[in-house]
Amino acid sequence: MSTFRKGNIHLALQSIGAAKGRSLLTMLGIIIGIAAVILIVCIGEGVKQQVAAQTAHYGRDVVVVQPGGGQYGTLAANLLLSPQGSLSAADIDTVKTVSGVARAVPIAAVAGSIRGDRTINTPIVIATSVDFPEVTKHKVAYGAFFDAASDTDTVVLGSQLAQKLFEDNVPLGQTVTFRGEQFIVGGLLKPFASSPFSLEANFNDALFIPYAKARSLTGSDPATSQLFVKVTAGSDAATVAQSIHRTLVAKHGGADDITVHTALSSNGSSSGDTIHLLTLMTIGIAAIAFIVGGIGIMNVMLVSVTERTQEVGLRKAIGATNQQILRQFMAEAFVLSAVGALLGILLSLASIGLLRLYSPLQPIVVWQIFVIAPLVGLVTGLLFGTFPAIKAARKDPIEALRRR
Repeated sequence: MSTFRKGNIHLALQSIGAAKGRSLLTMLGIIIGIAAVILIVCIGEGVKQQVAAQTAHYGRDVVVVQPGGGQYGTLAANLLLSPQGSLSAADIDTVKTVSGVARAVPIAAVAGSIRGDRTINTPIVIATSVDFPEVTKHKVAYGAFFDAASDTDTVVLGSQLAQKLFEDNVPLGQTVTFRGEQFIVGGLLKPFASSPFSLEANFNDALFIPYAKARSLTGSDPATSQLFVKVTAGSDAATVAQSIHRTLVAKHGGADDITVHTALSSNGSSSGDTIHLLTLMTIGIAAIAFIVGGIGIMNVMLVSVTERTQEVGLRKAIGATNQQILRQFMAEAFVLSAVGALLGILLSLASIGLLRLYSPLQPIVVWQIFVIAPLVGLVTGLLFGTFPAIKAARKDPIEALRRR
């Protein structure tokens, strides 16, 4: 029996080798489906770990306050689109009075183009306080962050913005024009850990100005989209977050239009939902690819059955049973699916390597999907190969031998 099965596999390989181009096109749907599923799952896992590392940077003693109730807001959406309103100066003052709050750092967007050696028309300009580096646990690479004693005409640049704005790699002392006023570049921040698909704005592309200066430039309090709150030593961040939420809801007359959460949970839910949706979408596309691949296998095998009608008739005439003919053609379906699965795995591994080398994505190899996806491909191929195999097995040997 084992020898017979090996013979079927050998015959299947010979048949596939005789029409390499057609066989490759037949397997294309299986290859694409397997590679797509593996790649998106590995990318998703990598992004989750990148986002977790990014949010963990703030630590367990930071609470985030954002406008909008019922769901976590996103800094990127709030800064650029402001769909859920903003926090008022009164809200900031109220948060500072809550027990357990050590410092409160506003993150407010200010519109306007900026000009250095080059002009950027739609920059991210963030108005914040002197406590920003301490609360976010982020250091200045060159120069210093503005402080209470410094001139309000001092700004700090994110690492990527500095490269876009100036010819000089370290533009300390250079001037930036914003809203008709000139500012001195006093500091350059170290690069922030940023992750693709993260729902937090990229601070590397931001210009930071003092909150008081933004107020004088705009003539009103800037729209604060987020508030970083550092809790006092020994206080529980989750408990302080609940206190802040209750206090702000009471201040707003009972309206639950504020979201308060710890920094460690600030992006995990939203980013996880986004990745989950992308994964479902890709699995749907991959399922279509599997079906297309299965149909391709069925069509090619139907053609093969037709082309080899006399061979089937001859084998039956010398004593081959229907089950033996069925096994022969099922072996071909299996080999087509198995080779397609192997090529899909190799393609996904090559894509993962290239992404890690040449993109900000850092896919993580998830071994379970390297087992599940090929198995689904094999099952698909065998299912769609069953009908041609049954058709071949049921051929009448006399009628088959008459075919020319």
